[in-house]
This record gives sequence, C-alpha cells and structure tokens, in this order.
Amino acid sequence: MQSFVEELVLCVAANGGRGPALLWPEDPRTLPALLELPRPARPKPGVDLAVPGGPGAEELAAELGRRLHLRVRPLFRFLSADSFAVESAPNGAESMVTVLEGACRCVLSRVGEDPAPGPLHPLGMRLRSGSTLFVPHDRTYRLSEIHAPTTLLELHLEGTG
Repeated sequence: MQSFVEELVLCVAANGGRGPALLWPEDPRTLPALLELPRPARPKPGVDLAVPGGPGAEELAAELGRRLHLRVRPLFRFLSADSFAVESAPNGAESMVTVLEGACRCVLSRVGEDPAPGPLHPLGMRLRSGSTLFVPHDRTYRLSEIHAPTTLLELHLEGTG
C-alpha cells in the first residue's frame, strides 16, 4: 500500500493546480490490497450510497495526509447497476477517485460548466477497476453508464483549493 501512497503523492505534486490525471498503479499488489480494505456491505440493488471510510481507508488517508500535509477524508461510494448519473458536488478540494470494482463513464467539467457527456467532450473517459482519477479543485465529475455494481474509494484532499 505504501507504493500506492507514493504514486498518489507524485500525482498530486505533478498535477495539482494544473489539471486532471489518470493513474494506473505500477505495483500489481495495489488493487488486491485496496480490495481487502474493510468496508460496509454493499447496499441492496437500486441504492447508491456514499459512506465514510472504515479503519483501513482511514489509515491510507492518514498516511497520504501526512505526506501531503493535508487532511484527507476517505469515503466509499457504492453505485448499483443502471444507476442514474451521479455528480460530485463542487467543494473546492482536490480528490482522488479509485475504482475498486466495476466500471463507469466519467466526464470531468469545470465548476459551473454543463457536464453533459458527448462524443467530443475532451475530458470523458471510461474508468475501470484499478484506475485512479485525480480531480483538481476546480473540476466536478459526472459518473454514468454504470452497467454492473461499482465500488469507488474517494479520497478528498481538504485544504488544496
């Protein structure tokens, strides 16, 4: 897990204040370790839920926070198959969004822009299990095209705006 924290720190250092970035961890043990983090049970089908991270996610967030000199707030987001689009609320903080299980389409937009996805949208992508998206403080994201139960780990970097 230490290598994942180091990669997140480098990603924030390289992209903070500049723009979004997509990260695929180099260490093949990262995703299995993230999947072992204790988390609440998946809610029943048809329910989308965001819950604060548990002990393992808190430990990961604390280590990242120590390295970045910030408070990092973790949460798990559970999306059900065929969910309606889910949008992040602009909060002035940078975020790291890791897909643990499943996949979804993600469209990034600047705060105040229309996040409607389209074939020519320059910041639209498909996020799959194992990918981490760095979202700058001046962006929001919209998740859609969720065809299978999807679990995200969100790390909100407070104090970066």
